[in-house]
Amino acid sequence: MTPAFRTLFISAALSLCALLAACDRSVDRELAEHAAAETTLGVTPKEFARRFNERLPEVLADMQVEQPDHMANLYRLDPARLHPGQYEYVLETKVGPSQTALLGTLNKKGELRAVGVLLTDRSPAARDEFLICADSAARSFIPKAQEKLLPLITRLTGIALNNPGQRMSEAVADQLLSVEIVPQGLLFQLQPQQ
Repeated sequence: MTPAFRTLFISAALSLCALLAACDRSVDRELAEHAAAETTLGVTPKEFARRFNERLPEVLADMQVEQPDHMANLYRLDPARLHPGQYEYVLETKVGPSQTALLGTLNKKGELRAVGVLLTDRSPAARDEFLICADSAARSFIPKAQEKLLPLITRLTGIALNNPGQRMSEAVADQLLSVEIVPQGLLFQLQPQQ
């Protein structure tokens, strides 16, 4: 190797290393910016369970269920039963006689990014349980006009059932409520409006 070629080779190698190092930092910077911009509901799963459980009696009373405080025990979330799903940043648990699934996606800090309620059974009891859980989940994050949430969720659910493959959404108090048919059943979701 001639000295001129060696110098050219070393310069090229150093330039390539500098370029690769700059790329690594830009990727790290982009990932950090993405993580910072990731919106969350601002609560941990245990805080959501507390809010959900507090709203259950009023949801049941609004649905004119007899003994709403007593009936709320059927649907209460047990914070000890909240556990990660089969994927790393997913939370799942089941409540009620119909075993309605409540799902959540988490960020790396363990805060909920979205909450979902999944209806897999077509029985009337399962549908009522789905609406109870969806309404209580929505009330956990939307403090005003709570009496309007159940009619809205019911309307979105009806439209989604009549329009398979389409996601029905509506923004309420900086939260996005949506209902869609997925392979597992009917999914209600609540997430921050972006």
